[in-house]
Amino acid sequence: MNMDADVNPIFLEDVGEIVMSRGGRDIWLVKAITRHEAFRDRCLPEKIYVVDFPGRGAGEEFLLSRQACGPEKFLMIKEVGHDMIRLFERMFDGKVAQFVILWGGRPLDLLDANPPLLRSRLLDTTYIKLTRVEDNLGFRGWNIVESSFVGEWWQDDTWIIMEECIASGQTLNYFVEEALQHHRPKKIFLFPVCASLEGLEGIYSICSDHSVELIPVFNGALIEVAEEGVSLPFTDLGLQPRTIVTRHFYQDLKDRYQSTPLCWVGDIGDSIYKPEEHLLETLCDMLAVGMDFEREDFSLWSPIVRSEQFCSRLQDSYPDVFKQVGRYISS
Repeated sequence: MNMDADVNPIFLEDVGEIVMSRGGRDIWLVKAITRHEAFRDRCLPEKIYVVDFPGRGAGEEFLLSRQACGPEKFLMIKEVGHDMIRLFERMFDGKVAQFVILWGGRPLDLLDANPPLLRSRLLDTTYIKLTRVEDNLGFRGWNIVESSFVGEWWQDDTWIIMEECIASGQTLNYFVEEALQHHRPKKIFLFPVCASLEGLEGIYSICSDHSVELIPVFNGALIEVAEEGVSLPFTDLGLQPRTIVTRHFYQDLKDRYQSTPLCWVGDIGDSIYKPEEHLLETLCDMLAVGMDFEREDFSLWSPIVRSEQFCSRLQDSYPDVFKQVGRYISS
C-alpha cells in the first residue's frame, strides 16, 4: 500500500502563502482552493488557515506520533490546540463560547488553559457527547448518536467548536445543524489538530446556508481522508494523493510512515482513554499497510507494548501481527 511515486503531491507552497510568523509558528492562508484543478466543484471556504510548526515543533511532532497514547497524547493535543487558538484570539468578536465535543475534544477545553485565554471572565462552555457509529444507510457509512448535553446554546458572537479530529465530518455536521437552530453567531472557529478537507465541506455548507462565517484553522496539513481506509470508510487521515503539507514536512511524513497511507493519529478517543486498544490497532494497521517493523523505533512507544500482558494479548488475538513484531517488543 505504498504511495504511488508517480502522483504529483500538492504542497502548501503551491496553494497558500505565509501571512504571519510568531513564536516559531507559521500561519499559512489558503485562498480559493476550489480554483485548483484538484478541488474544483468542491464546497470549501474561501479562506482556510494552516498553522505550521516547522522543525519538528509540537504540531508536526503530534502528526508524526501515531504511537502516542494516554496522558502523552492528551497533553500533545492540548498544547497544539491551545497554541493555535492563541494565535487567532484577536479575531474573536464579542462574547465567546466554546462547545466541547466529548471525548476527543476534551484536551482542547479552554477552561484548562494556562494562562487563561480570556483573563476577565470564564468562557461560556457546553459539553456534548456525540458518538459516530457505522451505518450503511448513513452518509459516508456513518450515523451520529447524541448521549449527553451539559450547558446551553450560548447566544454569543463567537463560537469555538472543540473537535480534535475531523475525518468524515459527520459529527460536526450533526452538531452544527442542531446548534444553528438555537442561535446564529457571527463566527464559528474550528481548531482541529488533525482534519480533512472532505470533513470540512458539510459544515461549511451548513454555515453558508445560515450566513455564519466559518473560520477553519488546521494543524500542519489539509488531509485527504481515505474513502476506504484500512478497515473503515472515511476514517484514515494520512498521506493521500491530495493531502497538502509543506515540502519539508512531506519528506518527514514519508520517512516516518515509510511512504504508506497509515493514519497519523488512529482513533484519538481510544488512544487517550484506551491506550492498549490503540496500540493493538496501530500494530495491526502498520502490518496492513506494509510497514517494516524493523525500521520502527519502539523505544519511542509506551512501555505498555513491552509488558507481558500486552504481548500475550497480541499473540492470542493477532498471531499474524505478533509473528512479525513480537521479537522487537518482547522483553
